Amino acid sequence: MAEITEKEIESLKAKHGELFKLTIPLKDDEVVLILKKLDRVTYSAGSKLLEKDELLAAEMFLRSLTVSGPVEDVIKDFEALRIAASLLGTVIGTRSGNVAKL
Repeated sequence: MAEITEKEIESLKAKHGELFKLTIPLKDDEVVLILKKLDRVTYSAGSKLLEKDELLAAEMFLRSLTVSGPVEDVIKDFEALRIAASLLGTVIGTRSGNVAKL
């Protein structure tokens, strides 16, 4: 599969801000999905789906966040979708902070 160029990445960054690259094995090849940063609306919808069906939530996150790449090919392939779902934790995860009692 063709690799995304630096020019394309810069264009996508200008439009969407922070990006994430997921490389996912698909059949006898690898595909690359470029995802934008999670927003509040997508997080809220995805959180509700996660309670019921993890893969359905992964589909929703992938469709909502992918700005480049063959997302439907990944979603149609069960193994690829499971791999993508496991990688989404980095994209949708939260940073941790510290709490101190004063």
